[in-house]
Amino acid sequence: MSMNKLFCLTFIMLMLAIQPALAQYMKKELQNGDLLFVIVNEEKASDFARSIVGSTQGIDSKKISHVAIVCKEDSGMYVLEATGKGVIISPLDSFYTHSPHSVDGEPMVIAGRVKGNVDLVSSLRQAKGYIGRKYDFIFSDTDDEFYCSELVQKSYHDKDGKLVFDPIPMSFHDDKGRILKHWIEHYKKRGLEVPEGAPGSNPGALSRHERVEIFIPKR
Repeated sequence: MSMNKLFCLTFIMLMLAIQPALAQYMKKELQNGDLLFVIVNEEKASDFARSIVGSTQGIDSKKISHVAIVCKEDSGMYVLEATGKGVIISPLDSFYTHSPHSVDGEPMVIAGRVKGNVDLVSSLRQAKGYIGRKYDFIFSDTDDEFYCSELVQKSYHDKDGKLVFDPIPMSFHDDKGRILKHWIEHYKKRGLEVPEGAPGSNPGALSRHERVEIFIPKR
């Protein structure tokens, strides 16, 4: 075998080896309306975050606990998101600072670009209209409060006014079909049953959606 063929074969094998990692995704500049997906640092994650990733599935099995929206303003880049404080907007740098970090100090964040017939101007206007709303701790599809993926799911629509992301059945169970203990206790404290299968959304499912192209955001 010639050296050129050996080099090519080695290169192909190397690329196949790193394919499951984040290296498979292209690096791109963030644009208005991009989505930011936060990957859990399992050593430092809260029970709440662990329960989210324990009952949902992110792209390539990544443990995604949160999603936010990029808003590009004249004064800089901002992030619109639903957190425990409610629906808020804050500088992009602040979002990165408060996100989990890997051992090499990089924010554990990947991005997604919504593809196809989407009315970004109107969708972002609608999302911004929810600023100040309270956080939805019971993940209900019928009230005026919002959890992170619900903000995205209810804001993004196409130029015909149709939702880009339809509601999906809510998941509170593990890979064996058992409702996680955290969710049972979470709803019991509120006098409610776990709304397994009710219409809703989750950040992991959004990361796997056919209308979302995943990439690594340049910093």
